[in-house]
Formats: sequence, C-alpha cells, structure tokens
Amino acid sequence: MPMPLIAVPFVRPRRRPGRGWLAAAVLCCCAAPGLALAQPQAWPERPVHLVVPFAAGSAPDAMGRSLAESLARELGVPVIVENQPGAGGTIGVGRVARAPGDGYTLVLSGDAAIVGDARFGVKLPYDPVADLVPVSQIAISPNILVVGNAVPAHSLQELVALARSQPWGLSYASVGYGTSSHRGGELLGRAAGLEMVHVPGSASPLPDVVGGRVSMFFANAAALPLVREGKLRALAVSSRERLALAPELPTVAESGYPGFEAVAWFALFAPRGTPPGIVARLEAQARSAVAGAAVRERLQAMGALPVGSDAATLAGLVAAAGR
Repeated sequence: MPMPLIAVPFVRPRRRPGRGWLAAAVLCCCAAPGLALAQPQAWPERPVHLVVPFAAGSAPDAMGRSLAESLARELGVPVIVENQPGAGGTIGVGRVARAPGDGYTLVLSGDAAIVGDARFGVKLPYDPVADLVPVSQIAISPNILVVGNAVPAHSLQELVALARSQPWGLSYASVGYGTSSHRGGELLGRAAGLEMVHVPGSASPLPDVVGGRVSMFFANAAALPLVREGKLRALAVSSRERLALAPELPTVAESGYPGFEAVAWFALFAPRGTPPGIVARLEAQARSAVAGAAVRERLQAMGALPVGSDAATLAGLVAAAGR
C-alpha cells in the first residue's frame, strides 16, 4: 500500500545571521541564568512560624506574640507563634537550628539556650554560632529575688545570714539549668559563700515558693502581683540598675555584692543558610517593632528592657558569651 503523502509548506530559507548578532545572542543566553539567580525570590509568600521555646502564658510567650503581631503587619503575612518548651529552651531552638534557611521558621530564644554555660551544667545539642543566624536582640529581663512568707528574712542581708546558719537548709528554684533564675541562685551562693539546694525544672516555680516548698526564686516581673498581694516578699533585683516597676527594691549589688548581675535576654534568630537579604529585612522589621509604642509598652509592662539591636551587635554578644 503506497505511503500517504504529507503536505509540507515551503519555507523560504532565511539569511544566516551575522557574527555580531550571533555573538549577542550567545551573551544573552549565558547571562540569563545569572540574571535569574540575581533576582531574589519573593519573600514572604506564606506564613512565617515563630517558635517560642517557653510555655504559653509565660512572659517570653507574651513577648513573642507581641513581636509576631508587629512583624505580621510589616511583612504582610501571618506570623504564627508555636510554643515548644522544654530543656531550658533547647528543644525549640534545636528544632529551628535544623530547619531550612528559607526565612519561614524563626525562634525567639532566651540566652540560656544560645550561649550555654558549662559552669551551670549546660551543654547545648547544637552549635549556636554555626547553626543559627542572629537577627536582633529584642529585650533584657531583670529578675527579682523573692521568698515565701515562711522564710523569716526581710532583706538580702537577713536571707544570707539565715542561709549561713542553716547549711543546705534553704533551697532556690529555677526554670532550668543555665537560665537566669539558676545563674542568680548559683552566683549569689558563690558570692556569699552559701550552701543551698537547687530545685530545677518547673516552668512556674512561684506556687512552690508561695506554698513554702521552695525557699527562694529569682523570678521575672510576673512575681510582682503576688508580692503586692502579700503572698511573696521581694528582697532585691538581679540587674545592675533598679527596676522601673519596683524602684523601691535595691539591687543585689547595692545589698553588698558589687558587680552582681544575673539577667535574661531574648533575641530573634533564623536557621543557618537564611539569605542575607531576608535576614536584613527581618532585622529592620524587628528593630522597628521594638521601637514602636505597642511592643515597647508591652515589654516595659512585663518588666523587660526593650533593646532592638542590629544583627552584628547580637552576633558579638553571642560570641563573647560563648568564650
């Protein structure tokens, strides 16, 4: 059977392009991939997740939610807060340290989960310098040394005298090893030569102090309502300056231990590999948020000192603390 004929339209041959045109075409083809790579991918195109490695309802959680609200307005996408407490914050921070560096997973961490401290039994399961990208230090949070009403001490001097008279008879609570509440108790014990029992781990030790199950606790400003209700007694603050919310309280340094300081700080980090352009935008938005009235007033209301540092300053802080 004869093969069918297929009509093929006649196309007049075109002239061969000149060398100049051909060279230009080659340059364009070679340059196109580079141009495409140079163009930053649109970000953000979907919700950003902010991991807060503390329990819902805690002061760091409130700090994270306030920051998330401001970032969401500036970025134009939802910023979803995810609480992942445990192990002094290292569980949540570890999750972000392993996350893709695409700008969609961030962490608001306390200092204990970033710098660690072998003196206080803290060994981090990740490298905070290699695995995380600093964005901005958000705030510093001084602590208040509180005791229960069953403790017969109305000043730090009286508390120290009581502890010296009862070796291992007094205890101090903390929210975890290496946290500012732990450092406060350890540093006070070393400075005053005290022997006390450390009771770690509770996400909220205040009920234990109120109930007399633990003698003392370096708490954040969340303890002040209980102090004003007469359920706790505040003796001193752990920062180098007095606390604006309770200016009547002396510092530990003023109470006989010069140079004493045990404060927490909180900062925003991204996973390693996050593009510098995204980090720069996050830094600018975080600093703008902290400078804004809404976030600043929220931080001050919880006894925190707003910071809003640049990324380089935060990187220097982490490097210095790790030495």
